[in-house]
Amino acid sequence: MRKTIIIPFLSLLSFAVLAQTENGQTALFKKEVKQKVISSTKKEDKYFCANAAVTMADGTVKPIREVKVGEKVKTCHKGKSIETEVKEVEVYANPDAALTAVYLRPVHESSVSKESWPLVPALLLEATPHHQVQTKKGNKTMKQLSKNDVLYHYEPSTGKVSSWKVGIVQANARKVATAYNLTTEDGSYLVENVLVSNN
Repeated sequence: MRKTIIIPFLSLLSFAVLAQTENGQTALFKKEVKQKVISSTKKEDKYFCANAAVTMADGTVKPIREVKVGEKVKTCHKGKSIETEVKEVEVYANPDAALTAVYLRPVHESSVSKESWPLVPALLLEATPHHQVQTKKGNKTMKQLSKNDVLYHYEPSTGKVSSWKVGIVQANARKVATAYNLTTEDGSYLVENVLVSNN
């Protein structure tokens, strides 16, 4: 009598453990699927080089190649910094398009004398020509940017958003072997502390 009770109980316990393992593997598989590896690329693809610095929710920076699905990153909304979750990571193998390089400088430098304000080094932002950035006049692709367009830059030391203007736009700056892009809940994130769109 005791045997007939114990055997079905052990069978049910084994089945429950098996079901939990399968569910865990399914969840893990679903999470891994969100990191897409794209081998055939088109000129319209949008990505950054592997070392592009992404600002995380805690204010630290991480190369885009190390950012994972589910992590929180910083972005900006109405002049304030907010957090958003990474929903997908796209990895581009041997991408076709060369990166466009944009050099930015703080807007305030033009109105302040060099004697009273230390010279701030130009900031370099590299992305594909079709990648969108948020400017004072709305979203523009990297290739549409022109001198004196104003972009938004997050200042880690103060937690505030400042305006930086485009100085130089260099098309076909360089090609990379592997490139990355993020999709976030908010639709934007910070690369080199500059506000970019993932659309």
